Amino acid sequence: MSEGYTENREYNNKNTSKKDIIIAAGIQLDCSYNKKNIPDRAESYLKQAFEHYPDIDLVILPEQFYKPSETSDMLSEKEVKEWLKSLARKYHVNVVGGSFACRSEQDCVCKDGNSNKDSRHDAQSNSVVSGNKNTNTNPFNICYVMDREGRIVGSYKKIHLFDAFNIKESDEFSPGDTLGIFDLDIGRIGVWICYDSRFPEVARALSRSGADLFCVPAAFYKPHSEQWEILLKAASVMNVTPLIAVNQIGDLPDGKGFFGRSMAIDAKGVITAGISDKEGYFVGEIDKAYTRSCREANPELRNRRIDLYRNWL
Repeated sequence: MSEGYTENREYNNKNTSKKDIIIAAGIQLDCSYNKKNIPDRAESYLKQAFEHYPDIDLVILPEQFYKPSETSDMLSEKEVKEWLKSLARKYHVNVVGGSFACRSEQDCVCKDGNSNKDSRHDAQSNSVVSGNKNTNTNPFNICYVMDREGRIVGSYKKIHLFDAFNIKESDEFSPGDTLGIFDLDIGRIGVWICYDSRFPEVARALSRSGADLFCVPAAFYKPHSEQWEILLKAASVMNVTPLIAVNQIGDLPDGKGFFGRSMAIDAKGVITAGISDKEGYFVGEIDKAYTRSCREANPELRNRRIDLYRNWL
């Protein structure tokens, strides 16, 4: 690893409790080449972001930004997690660690040293963990969430696998079965991964669980960039909740590829920050006071007719 891997806390030492403005950075990566140095490239962009915006509270990486290996010169699953934890500690920042393949059940931990097995969400706890066991040999597509001290607050295993558009993700991964809702010092965040965006039940359930912000790591394929934007805006508007989505960029050898266009969206569905079709980073602000005012003006959750929906669904 580069010298940036050292755990020297250089950034963001101010009091961060009860902040109404969340400053978030998305790291958009081309994961189709030079896979070995992806962690170094990601940290390079993170360092650049902190040089211009020293008060960043939250960093989000893309889905499947790295492919761990126990046999090659790539990092192992454990080493990828340690790298993510080191970023959180060094920069004193909360991290939504994109996603990568986690094969062994014992490695898919919720908190440091604790297994995900047979637990359920407590609305006052710091995480939602999965009660499912991996009954086959496929890994989970898993996102780890770290606090500023580098502690694993929780993990989310992708629920809806991408079995569409002539791709079958379920051939490679096992599905999760539990929501990703996590308490950080900036508030409560809800996490889903890429294809989950096409299932509005996920965003609604996270909203009902008290999410202040949605975070969406993704590897959203070309050519569906217009659908990407529509789906994300719809999730924000229908739940009056801001959202940060971070996609991959780059072309794959099989002709497929990713278009980038990572973005931050406010509670009214307006894009407030982002990056287009290149590798790099973007920084956006999430105004929690503005979100509260939007929810007061448009109390969608209170106006639902659940008494009718139960008969229809």
